[in-house]
Amino acid sequence: MEEPATVGASIKQHDTKTLSRSVSMPSLKHSTLLSSSKRAAESISVLTPSADFPDIENEGLSGRALPAKYIALDCEMVGIGPEPKKDSALARVSVVNYHGHQVYDSYVQIPDKVTVTDYRTEVSGIEPRHLRKDVARPFKEVQDDLKVLLEGRILVGHAVKNDLDVLILKHDKRYIRDTSKYSKFRELAQIPGRTPSLKILAEKLLGVEIQVGAHSSVEDARATMALFRLEKEGFDAEVRERYGHIKVGATRVDVEVGGGESIKRKGKPRKKKKKKN
Repeated sequence: MEEPATVGASIKQHDTKTLSRSVSMPSLKHSTLLSSSKRAAESISVLTPSADFPDIENEGLSGRALPAKYIALDCEMVGIGPEPKKDSALARVSVVNYHGHQVYDSYVQIPDKVTVTDYRTEVSGIEPRHLRKDVARPFKEVQDDLKVLLEGRILVGHAVKNDLDVLILKHDKRYIRDTSKYSKFRELAQIPGRTPSLKILAEKLLGVEIQVGAHSSVEDARATMALFRLEKEGFDAEVRERYGHIKVGATRVDVEVGGGESIKRKGKPRKKKKKKN
C-alpha cells in the first residue's frame, strides 16, 4: 500500500538512550468486519514490526524509518498528586509512520516538583526505571522533537486531543485524523453516541487483540495507523466535506506551544469570577 509523497523528515539526531529491541506482535483472535481477507492481511502486517525497521525501545528519533506525510501518535501517562486516577503526567511518547514503522519513541522525565503516586504499570507499562534521568529525556526535548515531526504533516491518533494536551502542543484540526471521531468507527461503540475504544476497533476491524495487560504506546500508535489505512478515503472525504480541499505542503501547518507543564488534570473547570464594577 503506497503512501503519498514524502513531505520531509527531521534530520535531528540524539545520543541514543535505547533500552532494547521490543516486539509488539498482536495475534489474530477474531474474525474481522473487513470486506476481504486481503485487506485484513494488509492491516495485520502493519501491526507487526518490520525486520528492516524494528521497534527499539526509547530510541528517540529513528535512525532508519522516516515519518513522511502521515504519522500516528500515542502517549502513556502516570498518575500524580493526591488523586492519581485523575491527575496525569506524560511518561512515554511514540510515533509511527504510514507503514507502521516506529519513527520515534521516548520515555519522558517527570518535573522535579511532581511526585508519581501511581505508575499504572499494569496498564501503562511504565516502571520507575523508565523515568530515571539517565534513561528518560527532558520534557522540553521531547516536545521540541514532536514539534518537528508534526510540522507539515497529517496527524493520526485515537482521542488525540489528550495526547496533544499533555504534550502542550496544538495542531491544525484540518490536519488531524482521529479514529475516535470517524463516523463509521463511532457506529461500533459499545454504547451508542459514545466514543469507541481503540481496543474494540482493533478487535472488530483488524481481528487482533491489543492492550492485553500493559499497554504499549508503539503498538497503540501502529494499530491506530492501521485503522486509518482501512478507511483513508472515508477520512479524507469527511475532511473535504468539512474544510474543503487541503494540500499538505502547499499550506503550512502551525504547531503552537502552550504554557504550563506536561500534566493533565481531570475535573470541572473553575468558573471565572465576575469582575465587580
